[in-house]
Amino acid sequence: MTKLNPRKGIVRVDYPNFHRYRIDGRWAIGVTTALRGIPKDDALKCWAARLVAEHAVEHIYDVKRMIDNGGNGPAIHFLRELPNQRRKEAAVRGTEVHKLAEPYIKGDEIEVPEHLEPYVRGYAAYIEDFNPTTVHEELTVANRTHGYAGTLDSIQDIPGIGRALVDYKTSNGVFGEYALQCTAYRRAEVYLDADGNEHPMIPVDAVFILHIQPDDYALIPVQADDDAFAAYLAAQANYLANVQSKKLEKLLGAPMVPSVGDAA
Repeated sequence: MTKLNPRKGIVRVDYPNFHRYRIDGRWAIGVTTALRGIPKDDALKCWAARLVAEHAVEHIYDVKRMIDNGGNGPAIHFLRELPNQRRKEAAVRGTEVHKLAEPYIKGDEIEVPEHLEPYVRGYAAYIEDFNPTTVHEELTVANRTHGYAGTLDSIQDIPGIGRALVDYKTSNGVFGEYALQCTAYRRAEVYLDADGNEHPMIPVDAVFILHIQPDDYALIPVQADDDAFAAYLAAQANYLANVQSKKLEKLLGAPMVPSVGDAA
């Protein structure tokens, strides 16, 4: 585990299945964590509902087998968590593709797992079309003023475009919250080099989401401006005020019990 400086500095702390950040000895808000403060939009709700419905229809006998073996509860739990599971799988896949991106963009030979080959071919098509040069990959960034930190995917020099912050996504769709994630990275104040030293954040000319799909890609411009940053800060504030530790639920008390006997 990374050694912590309790007094000063920005540190990414890696655990087996997740990571956190500290700024000057205090836990920071992770950018992706702060996005939990965004009310889920209609597109995401529709995607989740369609995913569950399609799975139930296409695997109706598997669902019935779950019900027969364990009752309604386990089947309901499985279907309810299916959208979250798919998003986690997409995040893991994106991380794996991203790990292959840096050596690929440098022209190194890489060994690609079979299940990732279609996505790497999609990424290769982007490289062939835009010919980017990597500046930084997997860069930890932070904003002391607003108390957040995160790890961006890539900063690249793209001919005809300039220096760009590029965030890789392998999910089925591209959602508005991704734009706020990219904006927060762009508005970071500092980044850490490989030795953990801080430097002023690198200015970029443009921000993109690289949506990598099997054998294809889309390079999507992101409006990472003042309005987008205000929206990100609003999401972070809502997360801290209402979502973190289920604070809204704690406003609810226990059901009232009617008085009986002499006390009535």
